[in-house]
Amino acid sequence: MNRFRKALCVALVLLLLVASVPAVPVADLGFGITASALNATGKCGKTATYTFDSATGKLTIEGTGKINADAFNSNQDIKEVVIGDGITEIGANAFYGCSNLTTVDFGNTVAVIGYKAFLDCDSLASVEIPDSVITVGDYAFHNCNSLTSVTIGDSVTTIGNYAFYSCDNLASVIIGDSVTTIGDSAFFGCDSLTSIKIPYSVTTIGNSAFWECNNLTSVEIPDSVTTIGNSAFGHCDSLTSVTIGDSVTTIGDRAFCYCNNLTSV
Repeated sequence: MNRFRKALCVALVLLLLVASVPAVPVADLGFGITASALNATGKCGKTATYTFDSATGKLTIEGTGKINADAFNSNQDIKEVVIGDGITEIGANAFYGCSNLTTVDFGNTVAVIGYKAFLDCDSLASVEIPDSVITVGDYAFHNCNSLTSVTIGDSVTTIGNYAFYSCDNLASVIIGDSVTTIGDSAFFGCDSLTSIKIPYSVTTIGNSAFWECNNLTSVEIPDSVTTIGNSAFGHCDSLTSVTIGDSVTTIGDRAFCYCNNLTSV
């Protein structure tokens, strides 16, 4: 009985201590700035700040360094993003689920577009990735269903896994001359893509990189490529012609499986 009373007393003391701790704002904990919490001005990184015009939906980011992970996750008020020079990294999930975002100006100093940075941005229509960018992270533009054109700058070396996965309306892709790796499933399910020019810098085409690009008609794989991954061009139903360069040493399992109209290799 005495043990029970002591335990009860300890529990009550702990409860009183927790209740006395002052509330900490969500933003101070490093979580995303939600739609209801997006003020006219604020911080979105250690040395990065933002201003937001609620009348137009324009978000302007200035300062230096990194935009925090989850900074604007799922905010439905943002329609336009302008990133000033000095910002070098867009953190993971920074604009994840900003479904009304239509345009992004990346500025001239962003080097890294992080993991899932723009995933599920359903209204984003076009993307021009500047030459300052080196890495496009995994899932960066996954499921951006309104995306029709992408230009990838000349400094990008890696297109991450699932980077443009299931961008159903993506019809035009220009890949810069420094890309060495097209990641696994990078363009999986991009049904509107009819052609792709793979630059001479690419050495690896990842597993399922172009799986189910149903309107892709021809592919020329340059001499720089050494590895074509498993199922890389599987289920490309309209593919009729493939040219494979002289340096390819590995063609993965089912690399061209279910390409039923392929007549020339």
